[in-house]
Amino acid sequence: MKKMNVGYLRVSTENQTEKYGLDLQKNKIIERAEKEGDKIDKWYIDGGYSGSTLDRPDIQRLLEDSKNGYIEKVYIYKLDRVSRDTIDTLVILYRTLPEYNVKIVSATEELSLDTPMDKMKIGIDALMGQYEREIISMRTKAGMLERVKSGLWMGGGRVPFGYYYDRNDGILHPKEEEAEKVRTMYRLYNDGYSCQRISEMLGMKGERIVVQILKRKSNIGYIEYKGNIYKGKHEAIVDEETFYKTQRFMEKRANNSYICNKFLLSGLCFCGKCGARMRYKKWANRHVLECYSRDGYKEYMVKNPNCDNKRPDAKDVEKEVSDCFKRFAVNITGRREKQYSKKELIEKELKSTVDKLKKLYELYATSESETLLEVIGKSEKRVKELRRELNRETQKKSLNTPERIEKIKKISDVWDKLDVKEQNKILKECIDKIVITDGNIDIYFNLL
Repeated sequence: MKKMNVGYLRVSTENQTEKYGLDLQKNKIIERAEKEGDKIDKWYIDGGYSGSTLDRPDIQRLLEDSKNGYIEKVYIYKLDRVSRDTIDTLVILYRTLPEYNVKIVSATEELSLDTPMDKMKIGIDALMGQYEREIISMRTKAGMLERVKSGLWMGGGRVPFGYYYDRNDGILHPKEEEAEKVRTMYRLYNDGYSCQRISEMLGMKGERIVVQILKRKSNIGYIEYKGNIYKGKHEAIVDEETFYKTQRFMEKRANNSYICNKFLLSGLCFCGKCGARMRYKKWANRHVLECYSRDGYKEYMVKNPNCDNKRPDAKDVEKEVSDCFKRFAVNITGRREKQYSKKELIEKELKSTVDKLKKLYELYATSESETLLEVIGKSEKRVKELRRELNRETQKKSLNTPERIEKIKKISDVWDKLDVKEQNKILKECIDKIVITDGNIDIYFNLL
């Protein structure tokens, strides 16, 4: 079997579409290979991976194929495409590839290993490269700190919603249309609206974004950097009295998130027809659960004024939920074995998207389609989003510890001895929501 001449490309996580980087690396490698009288038989491409680690799928495949004797030469654009870590670079260059009788060729550097002097020069170059990168990083961080201490914006990263960054003076300036939205968020929240409702009213991308904006001290003229707060030179969007009033309300609502009403299912029920919350309502000598859209009690809670969802008897719903929860508690171990957790679902989608991205890179290696590059860019963005989601899920304190599972399994034995407040608190810890549609009840557990 004839050994292959292969090309290795790496595009870093710092860039998004990487169009320029891919084109540049690929073309330079092809040009160098032609000068050597070679043709690239296969491409290995690591997209969206930092050079600080060798934990990259295609560099591992390349090393495995080298070990199996499939490769004669590896063409790279530059040494730091293999690794930005000096030790990793030298191990691959001096030990791993020579051990497999594989030659490495750089499109932009001379990598002769014929003499001890050549090897020493490459080692020094690698060390100097890493030294320079670390010095630049230190100076950048020091410069950034001096900027924020003097009240200037950091100059990089995302600009806070409500502002735009002027590179000429280094200061944030209110972006009036967005700034007005920010002011409206504070006003609505202080008037009692939820972050979810504010998000819907102002067309924001979810409740979490609203929470983040409301907490930002940049809105009152400060800059947050590395856990510290510095007075900025930029104009505040809201006054400090409004800002801190909001913070007090947010803290109060957070502390009250598990405070239970006198009703078992308070805060858990949603209308299956219009999506609005449902509330307990006195009906003759009993209580029913009624959709806020039908009730009209709070205008901002209305989703569809014409909603015709029925009003089930609250006691009937409570009994069904209690019975279902007790069955769930007894069988929780079996349920966890049969169902995916949110983290597992994210991991599954991430693997699928990375596999798809890998195939796209392989297609790009034999094509220069602009459309393909756009698809690659979108897939890279999705991978980044999924990694952030996975990181958030991993960092969350898990509710599914063995001790907690055992505790929940025993709840069915004491359930009827608990008061309504205790029962409501337990349900809120274990149930995401209860959806009621004309008497049909669907319970969504958040413990799997």
